[in-house]
Amino acid sequence: MTAPTEPPRSPGKEKEPPKSDPGPVVEERPVIETAPETVPKARRGFWQTIEDQLAITPLVKEYLTPVEVNNFWYSLGGVLGISLFLEALTGVILALWYRPDAAVAYSITRDMLQAPVWSVIINFHYWNSFLIFGLVMVHMMRVFISGGYRRGKQGLWLVGVVLASLTFVVFMTGESLHWDEVGFAVPWHIGEFVEAIGLSDALNYAPQVLLNIPTATEKLNQIYTVHISIVPVLLIFFIVMHYFLVKVKGISLPFWMRESGRTAPFSRHIREWVIFGALAIGVVILFAIFLPREPGTAPQLLPSSPLFGSKDGPGDLGYKPTGPIGWTHGMNIFVASFGMEPDIWGTVIGMLVMLGALLIIPFVDPGPHEPETSKAAFNWRKRGWAFLAMAIFWIVLIGGVISNIVAAPG
Repeated sequence: MTAPTEPPRSPGKEKEPPKSDPGPVVEERPVIETAPETVPKARRGFWQTIEDQLAITPLVKEYLTPVEVNNFWYSLGGVLGISLFLEALTGVILALWYRPDAAVAYSITRDMLQAPVWSVIINFHYWNSFLIFGLVMVHMMRVFISGGYRRGKQGLWLVGVVLASLTFVVFMTGESLHWDEVGFAVPWHIGEFVEAIGLSDALNYAPQVLLNIPTATEKLNQIYTVHISIVPVLLIFFIVMHYFLVKVKGISLPFWMRESGRTAPFSRHIREWVIFGALAIGVVILFAIFLPREPGTAPQLLPSSPLFGSKDGPGDLGYKPTGPIGWTHGMNIFVASFGMEPDIWGTVIGMLVMLGALLIIPFVDPGPHEPETSKAAFNWRKRGWAFLAMAIFWIVLIGGVISNIVAAPG
């Protein structure tokens, strides 16, 4: 019996040693090749670059609004925004010359009114404030009549009330910066209020301290800071919030329009702002050029004033506020007729009543949708409390204005 023989080896191939345990086998995932990412070509042109970098397209061109809003009534809010921007711009220009120094503020204002170019700027700033006041009132009434605060939009109305209140503060502080006797009445009445609530010693603020130029300068600087810094910052914040809420919650159509379902880019609505804004601002420019104003009487704390040495306030001397805040003096006269002293309580009570009337409106007139007909819009049974609140607001405002106009000195 022969022994088994090994199988023949291949030439040049040695026997491999036994392999060690390679461990767990890791499965390799196949590499999936993808097409290279397509990079959009850079848009050319200056304005296209601005649109891309500031994301204007999604905010303006791709934001669609009902075509029915492209009309005069729905452009008032945009015109108001343009007017506020121009008011701020002219205010910045005026600040290049103006100085809140009680000794020279009146003479600076007088010199501006007599200088060829500066007179147009300061007069525009003055007359534009009347336009802003009118736009605020008309815009507010359009929203009120159409019930634009319904359908969960009470916050939108409340933000609008805050904007109207801040606008009033701008009017009041701006009147003071003229620093004639009428402007001097603003810190004087603030001093009366501080004194009435017992804080005159703590704040070193009373009417009589304003007859001293250094102290008056300190108070004028405070008013100047509120006018050019604090209130503008708050205005910008609430304007942005207002437009944001309109974009998120949608634009309400009034009962006199029927929704067609068609939309247009927001840029078209902005075009309406520009058209109607140009017309309104054009009228203001004509007023600024062809309706010159006098600087008024120098404030009583200046030796050059014919009122120098008087211990009475501007109201007692027959000087009344003008424009949008004229109702305040009228309310002071009203409460003084009932023996309420100091008469600044008239302004305080008037402001609280008007503010309260506006704040309560969206809560006494709720609803799942806006009035769809004129009959529903003027339904006294369902909207009676809202109309009463708005009537109170206008009674105080108009009554104060009339009282201010007809009032005798004192």
